[in-house]
Amino acid sequence: MHTSTCKPYRGLRVLDLSQGIAGPYCAMLLLEQGADVIKVEGPVGDWSRTIGHHVDGMSALSIGYNLGKRSICLDAHVASGRNILRKLALQADVLIESFRPGVIDRLGLSHGELSTHRPDQVYVSVSAFGQDGPYVDRPGSDSTLQAMSGMMVVNRDAQGTPRKVGILLVDIATGVYAAQATGAALYQRATQGRGSRVEVSLLEAAAAIQSGAIIDKAFNEGRAVQALSVPAGTFATRDGYINVTSLHDRMFAGLCAAIGRKEWASDPRFSTATGRHGHSDEINSTLGRIFALEPTSYWVETLNRHGVVCGKISDYGGFLDDAQVRQQGLFETSAPIGERCVPIARIPGVPADAGAPKQAPRRGQHTREILAELGIDETGQSQLRKAGAVSW
Repeated sequence: MHTSTCKPYRGLRVLDLSQGIAGPYCAMLLLEQGADVIKVEGPVGDWSRTIGHHVDGMSALSIGYNLGKRSICLDAHVASGRNILRKLALQADVLIESFRPGVIDRLGLSHGELSTHRPDQVYVSVSAFGQDGPYVDRPGSDSTLQAMSGMMVVNRDAQGTPRKVGILLVDIATGVYAAQATGAALYQRATQGRGSRVEVSLLEAAAAIQSGAIIDKAFNEGRAVQALSVPAGTFATRDGYINVTSLHDRMFAGLCAAIGRKEWASDPRFSTATGRHGHSDEINSTLGRIFALEPTSYWVETLNRHGVVCGKISDYGGFLDDAQVRQQGLFETSAPIGERCVPIARIPGVPADAGAPKQAPRRGQHTREILAELGIDETGQSQLRKAGAVSW
């Protein structure tokens, strides 16, 4: 487990105007590397707070993608609220927004406007379909992009019905791509002294994460669709399920030894990848009968000993309790949220903090603290609250 306290973005000021997952996750990834992130929320808060089961304005989505941020609640429809927003925007080294194209312009916070005063600012725009084109004004979400990008088709069920991937994969990937692009823009700023605009869309991310599959489809146009390797799939064991993959001839020989079928390795029907594809039904049906004879733990140990890629099929509880996961310290436990504590996954590649786990903010939790940093005293804060510009 990493123990280094190096945080390369320490001192970086990030203003997160985005909602949902993609933009907020980008901001949180910057925070995990040391940035101070202020999350701006409207009077009703980020819409992710009420998606799915939620307790006191906290949901799985609002927790998982906003850890460690400070939240200010203000109403940009009120002039004094809009002034505060502008002050925060001009102070930010990085601004992240996920409004539909044109909305941010009406707030007076366009890239063109802000870059006049802060030419070193990195301005990040996250959208569904990009900043132009026939879909520019359409609303879009993770499920929309899974539907239109082919992802639901490649994940179709045994009857051929397209189905959504069970997690918000496109949203999450967009956040990661946005953080990567922001890091590159910050490097440019550090080396050349100038800021830039970063534009990332769910549409781009849906294409990028499926690049290999899309290439494979084009590469094999006109040919029968086949698995990347044989065997490669999930098999029932005596007490559960295991996923087994044979990546090459050497691994297939290891599989043959593990299941007591060494003769398969020299059988001309099975000794090459092409031959195995041609006899996949026989191989898979035989493996199905053999794997059902022993428990999952037996097969995991035996297959690994023979160098075969495999994995026990686990639910989230099993994953959290996995010995390797616990050894690596991949999860921390949050402070109570309602009556429960929840597991918080560590961000890959980020040094673990020695202190208490980061907490997601409640709507407007840090409003007064942030106003004070802007030089607004208690009297001024009360006046802003009375005018409806801010709340806490």
